[in-house]
Amino acid sequence: MRKVVLLVALVAAVAAIAGAAGTGKAFAYGRADHPIAQVEISGNCNNPSFDLCQHVGLGGVWAWAELDTAGGITSSGTMDYTLTFCDHAGPGGGPHSAGAFGHPGEGVWYTVNSLGAALAAGAAPFFDTSQTYGAYYVLDFETGTGPDDFIAVVPASYGHYGWNPVPAVAIQTQVAP
Repeated sequence: MRKVVLLVALVAAVAAIAGAAGTGKAFAYGRADHPIAQVEISGNCNNPSFDLCQHVGLGGVWAWAELDTAGGITSSGTMDYTLTFCDHAGPGGGPHSAGAFGHPGEGVWYTVNSLGAALAAGAAPFFDTSQTYGAYYVLDFETGTGPDDFIAVVPASYGHYGWNPVPAVAIQTQVAP
């Protein structure tokens, strides 16, 4: 009986220490880079007449980016990212015409106060554009690659943004600390 009591006391002590030690702030990624946000994007395009689907192709895009603020600048910086495109049906369709490709990389980001400024820079919106926000993050994933450059715009506010603008198009964006 004494061993059971000692074991219960030991488990309780370890749980108390772990609980007290675990109350600090979690830094899931890139603490040294002073991240301002993490952005996750999922855009599924199966409607060839929708503009975004014409830009990314039938299938879609998935992206994750950590927006860094090294030096304390909170209006622009670099970002680490992973970007993947998925093709549901290549030219001509048919068997073996689908696939995916992606890669990690480093890009740049900046804020704008107007959605029009982001669109003028070639950014594709990944949120309901009928809603307005005080600021937007412009994420340039493939900096300097010309027509292959992938630029996204999302609200510069923490939150979840879902959008189904037309049938067969689903966009989900998460902006998190």
